[in-house]
Amino acid sequence: MVAVPPVILVFDISALSVASPSEWREFSRVGSCYIPQVVYEEMRLLFDRSPDPDLERIAKAFNRFYASSGWQITDTTAHHASLKVGSGQALTRRSRVSLAVGRCAFALSQSFPNSLVVLVSKDRSLLQRLYEIPAVNLCGITGESLLQWSRTGQRPIAVSQKFQQFRTAYGLPPNTASGTKSQAKSNMTASSQSHPRTTPIRANTHPTRPIFAHSPYLPDWVPDLVSLLLAAAGLAIAAYLIWFLLSSQDLKKYLPSTTAPTEFPVAVDRKIASA
Repeated sequence: MVAVPPVILVFDISALSVASPSEWREFSRVGSCYIPQVVYEEMRLLFDRSPDPDLERIAKAFNRFYASSGWQITDTTAHHASLKVGSGQALTRRSRVSLAVGRCAFALSQSFPNSLVVLVSKDRSLLQRLYEIPAVNLCGITGESLLQWSRTGQRPIAVSQKFQQFRTAYGLPPNTASGTKSQAKSNMTASSQSHPRTTPIRANTHPTRPIFAHSPYLPDWVPDLVSLLLAAAGLAIAAYLIWFLLSSQDLKKYLPSTTAPTEFPVAVDRKIASA
């Protein structure tokens, strides 16, 4: 077992909404990225009919990003006392989604005991619930903390504490290496493990309208057009060089003369004949 466990990142909508697609790519440097099924369903609703233009923009951006991201969607779930609803307590839709995301992260920590599962959310209540779960391989951080971690390699305090608990629980030696370089090796180990049952995010449960259509960044004909323009520019440059060489005055001195031979006057020819 490695001294630094592989990292599994679990995202909710709030974590995705505070970052851009380029920052989502940076998150992949830290570890394997998972989207809970309930978050996928919410993203589908936002993509179809979001009343908030900003959330609709995020859903469409994630649609384009996901195709080549390597992220996975999972419907795994597990219950814990800290993730239960109090009797008679009414929950909003947002609260139900948050609890479902927490249960998904807890289930992944049970499925991958040799990995550190990190839930990324800006819901302080959800992060506090996770803190109350006595698991050495489960913690929660905010999206801002994850962004700093992915850029600088400096782990958030909650992650460092869990790493220490993990090493103590498994009797591992202290690890002096830090940052994304040492983490990358651990992530390669995590990729070799089997993953829980996942569902491609592009799967369409409503045949009448695709949920997430493939939207390439550029049309297919753009690369061909660029190649054609480059070829035409190359031919134009070659033609100009040939014209320049042929019209150069210095070059004409080395070319054979094409002028007609000089004719002597007739009088000179007669003198020669009389002689």
